[in-house]
Amino acid sequence: MNTHLLKTTLIILLCSTLSFTAWANGAANTGPSDGTSAPPTSAASVSQVLCAGSTINLKGPVDASNANYKRYQWYKLDSNGNKQLVKDSTDNSYTEVSDGAGYYTYQLVITNTNDCSSDISDPFKVYVLPTLTPTITAAGNVTAVCEKGASSTTLTANVTNTNFTYNYQWTRNGTDISGATGNTYTVTEQTAGDITFGVKVSYSLNSTCTQTATQTINVIALPTKPVIAAG
Repeated sequence: MNTHLLKTTLIILLCSTLSFTAWANGAANTGPSDGTSAPPTSAASVSQVLCAGSTINLKGPVDASNANYKRYQWYKLDSNGNKQLVKDSTDNSYTEVSDGAGYYTYQLVITNTNDCSSDISDPFKVYVLPTLTPTITAAGNVTAVCEKGASSTTLTANVTNTNFTYNYQWTRNGTDISGATGNTYTVTEQTAGDITFGVKVSYSLNSTCTQTATQTINVIALPTKPVIAAG
């Protein structure tokens, strides 16, 4: 066997070359890999939890000299569970703007300068949360109360998606109300005027994903204390 053929044979034997011919190769598929399964039970059960519309930023490894490998092949699962080649370059980063809620699942293959390819990585699963749009309703549609705590109304924070758990913080004219961290808040006011109550709602899976709703309550002054006069 000549020297060139021997070297070629050794490279083939030593390198773990993978065949991805069964995978679709080319255009990136947009949206989640899985937009129908139930959300994760905790943030720790996936690789990352992001807010709606966030940019997904991924990084591949570098070699022992802190330089990029020769080739990075980024794969993403499509909605049918098939791997799609979404990026093939010398750049170790992958970026995608999320388009819809659900699981985005990625895998990576790297190739060194000897054209030896790695095994495919374990799946990196990102969960993108739905858009959060809270509203506030007042019990019995009562949005006016009497001052000095003479009457009250209960405000309820509403969210459309009940598949998640949420954090709540109520505010009064923009200032947090101490201890008001449930999904309801009872308004009792001492002074007449229009007061704006708000609720900041965030996901338990990622508390940085926050939206606010507000409701103005009209606090009505009590009649002046009457003075009785003889008839």
